[in-house]
Amino acid sequence: KEQRELVENTVGAVNRLLKIVNDILDVAKIEEGQFGYQFQEIDIVNFIEDALTQTQPVAAQYRVKLYFERPSAPLPKLNVDVQKIGMVLSNLLDNAVKYNIPNGEVIIRAEKIADKPYVQVSVRDTGIGIPPEAMQKLFSEFFRADNAVKVAVEGTGLGLYIAKNIIRRHGGKIWVESSLNRGSVFSFTLPTNPELIPVKEFLYGD
Repeated sequence: KEQRELVENTVGAVNRLLKIVNDILDVAKIEEGQFGYQFQEIDIVNFIEDALTQTQPVAAQYRVKLYFERPSAPLPKLNVDVQKIGMVLSNLLDNAVKYNIPNGEVIIRAEKIADKPYVQVSVRDTGIGIPPEAMQKLFSEFFRADNAVKVAVEGTGLGLYIAKNIIRRHGGKIWVESSLNRGSVFSFTLPTNPELIPVKEFLYGD
């Protein structure tokens, strides 16, 4: 039993270190304009369902329930880099689960924005929320809010910075609305018109 616990702790430490290394490497590639994007057409509803399936084990561990409010009408196909948008969705869902409360909820929505060529995806949680003074810095490099650090010591402060650059590279925007101790809603848009996707990479800094 003692050896098993030691191995499990070692594996956890290695995985956290690997996450830090990968995040730093990703930021270096972004800042060099060499992150690399391969766009393909996807069904965003199926994509979200797959992401929720992958997040379910972590949600069960934290005793958080996941819900998907499916759109009432079919959504247009989107041109995205599957791996990169997967990173964004995984980061948002992971944060929504880990910074939630026991028996909390995470609700994800996808909808077409009326009269605009965009689909909006939102991830709502019932978690700890974000202090007002941290809102402007949240998508900055290496930033973590004080209350987030207290809940989860590990973390690079790079996930949302990377997510912002990925979404902007796709021609969309990402933002957050939050109330301290009452939860947060992270939202991002993706264009339905491929002509709105930038032709090359840019660095979208702090």
